Amino acid sequence: MKAFILERYGRSGGVRIEEVPEPELRDDEVLVQVHAAGVNLLDSKIRHGELSGDSQN
Repeated sequence: MKAFILERYGRSGGVRIEEVPEPELRDDEVLVQVHAAGVNLLDSKIRHGELSGDSQN
């Protein structure tokens, strides 16, 4: 399966798409097949390191 991997925060590099093995599921888990996904502004800010755990940001 393919995975979108974020290795580090920042505007350049640190992101790749890679084939990874399917996870081993426990009895109370499911694996969902995703046909399309999107990225919104909040995702972009997190990736760029513009948000922190501080609730005053």
